[in-house]
Amino acid sequence: MENVRYKVLLIEDNKLDQMAFKRMVEHNKLSYDYTVAGSVSEARNILGSERFDVIVSDYALGDGTALDILDSVKGTPVILVTGAGDEEVAVKTYKAGAYDYVIKDHERNYLKTLPITIENTIGYKKMEERLRLLSHAIVSTDDSVYITDLEGRIIFVNKAFCETYGYGEQEIIGKDCDILWKEGILVADPESTHRAILGWEVGFFHQRKDGGEFPVSISRSGVKDENGNEIALVVIARDISERMQIESDFRAANRELQIQNQLKKQLAIATCHQLLPMMTEIEKTVLSVIAGASGKISPQLQEKLESANKDVDRVCGIINDFLDISQIEDGEAKTELTDLGYRSVVS
Repeated sequence: MENVRYKVLLIEDNKLDQMAFKRMVEHNKLSYDYTVAGSVSEARNILGSERFDVIVSDYALGDGTALDILDSVKGTPVILVTGAGDEEVAVKTYKAGAYDYVIKDHERNYLKTLPITIENTIGYKKMEERLRLLSHAIVSTDDSVYITDLEGRIIFVNKAFCETYGYGEQEIIGKDCDILWKEGILVADPESTHRAILGWEVGFFHQRKDGGEFPVSISRSGVKDENGNEIALVVIARDISERMQIESDFRAANRELQIQNQLKKQLAIATCHQLLPMMTEIEKTVLSVIAGASGKISPQLQEKLESANKDVDRVCGIINDFLDISQIEDGEAKTELTDLGYRSVVS
């Protein structure tokens, strides 16, 4: 048994059976925090202020039966204890909501199996709660979930599936899952081919009951039994129409931006090619004036002209650098071998 403490409520009006239960707990050193109630009314008072992991109740009590307890337990599992020959009563109580029952014998040998019954009942209750939580999660998720058997027949669909595909639950159960797939499953868009991203396969089209098509991403996983044999397939389908539209708009905007950038670049290159001859002519004119072609000039003017000549050289360098980078980006750059002195590089 798990090394945990359980809160147990024993409802028993027989003092000897109460004592026998207490001795059994102490003798086996069971991790029970138990409370004993001797009647239906006492049990109801206790249940009004305390919560228990399990209730063990005799069927016939002084002021009622175990059936009167079932209305007050609020989800706590009940194990019925009934006398030999009352199996029909036990089954009746079991159908009314009891989790299990044991048959009381005069030697009280039923107490030997009671701890195992308590352990199994609590374990079953926890499993039931996990399954309920899992079921609620599957039913409530916004993604379409359907489960097929190994032959591809649909055996379960959630609410989102019915809303997305347009089928009623009873209408789609038992149908072959092939009816969901568009013929030629891969999408027509060459930029969005079949691929897997973080476990989701994308690039497919599904179709609704009315024949409408929509793109989906798919996540699939097998369901295996306790022996590891695959018994079913769980498929989660996500409508990605909005995402694909966003991607398509993004690609279109990106292409438009590339075209605009290319036009701007071509304009800049054309401008540079026109500026270079102009800058060369300006440089020639400045140099001829400095050389005295237009007569003697003052030292102040000569200094300004020499400074202007340096500025012209810098502008020409910037233009040539831009044109070189443009050729590299366009893959049109030409390379040539040249001698290189390593000493100067290291220095």
